[in-house]
Amino acid sequence: MTYEESVKYLYKIAGFAKKSSLDDINYLLDKLGNPQKNLRFIHIAGTNGKGSVCAFLEAVLKEHGKTTAAFTSPHLVKVNERIRLNGQDISDERFKDACSRVKECVEAALEQGIKQPSFFEMLFLMALCIMEEEQPDICLIETGMGGRYDATNVIVPEASVITSISMDHMEFLGHTIEEIASHKAGIIKNGIPVVTMQQEQAVSDILREEAKQKMSPFYDVSEDNLKFEEKAAKYIDFLNASAYDKRRDVRTNIAGTFQRANLAVALKTAQIICQQLDADKIYDALTQIKIPGRMEEIAPGIIVDVSHNIQGMEGFVKTVEANFHGKKRILFAASHKNEEEYMKNILKQIPQIEAFYTVAIDHRRISEEEFQDVFRQMIDRREKDTVCFVVGSFYLAGMAKDFINQEEKDVKL
Repeated sequence: MTYEESVKYLYKIAGFAKKSSLDDINYLLDKLGNPQKNLRFIHIAGTNGKGSVCAFLEAVLKEHGKTTAAFTSPHLVKVNERIRLNGQDISDERFKDACSRVKECVEAALEQGIKQPSFFEMLFLMALCIMEEEQPDICLIETGMGGRYDATNVIVPEASVITSISMDHMEFLGHTIEEIASHKAGIIKNGIPVVTMQQEQAVSDILREEAKQKMSPFYDVSEDNLKFEEKAAKYIDFLNASAYDKRRDVRTNIAGTFQRANLAVALKTAQIICQQLDADKIYDALTQIKIPGRMEEIAPGIIVDVSHNIQGMEGFVKTVEANFHGKKRILFAASHKNEEEYMKNILKQIPQIEAFYTVAIDHRRISEEEFQDVFRQMIDRREKDTVCFVVGSFYLAGMAKDFINQEEKDVKL
């Protein structure tokens, strides 16, 4: 298969499927030679913050001399983004080779009665095959959703990370925060350290109980471990009050009050892997990091953010209110129709909105014609100090980035 044929093949497969067993994914891994057996992992679950924690970890571990691989989701522009080696997306060649290997295995398994793996599961199998070939020092694996029956839960990690948990994917995970937390807690393994952040009490109780039953060391890393001072819209400045660095400010290139806890969790997890962290290396890592789709300025005065549920949107609004005090234009789209109006109302609390635009998402797709028309309206004839925000769905953020990449010279920025 060519790269293009590989992508078309994968996109014909359903994105997710509700599972109550890992038997099929274990069968496929066995037929692939169990590529996960000789790799070191960090497993990351949660509703919001998985991608940010993963990016922080990649940067800090790299500065400490570790080679890394990462499997994350979803992607913004190109599907290769989901599999990274040392922070770089895999090549088209590597992608299509891994797809061919997994496709051959799956087609043989289907004849034996195994169910078709989902789009996410196919990519996870591809990622493990590539990681086995590459043999990095540490592999960072994000769950797709949930945890207990997520395909990624076949790995045995060196640390289990659980980021902020809130209501999301209720059709798969349940309609109460306790049910959702129980699914996420399912990644906790016997004796493996657990790193999490401040959660609502019901969630924290479930995570602690699961860790207790598994006799797993439990680290509840509050953002209070770091003394933060926000001095500019595009940065988080903080004084690290822990053992890492008591001598100077550390500045990240990441805006967002919600990133504080993610950063604290990433540093604790890196400490578990490296045993001891070097202050200079942390400083170098965090001053260089950029996280695609998280308060990312894709062109002057145009910022995309993939906050796509209520908790994420509340964090986005706090960040905008704290750091952007002039006129604003907002383009919003929601994948979850049941939360769309609520998130709109949250967004409209932001002061000095001079224009608010929306586009429709239908079956995980946005009309390209509609998007381009609305996007041009938003960025056209705006004052120099007006900031445009593209917020909500990953699909929306990806289209905005792709539009800027393709037509940057023709757009009035």
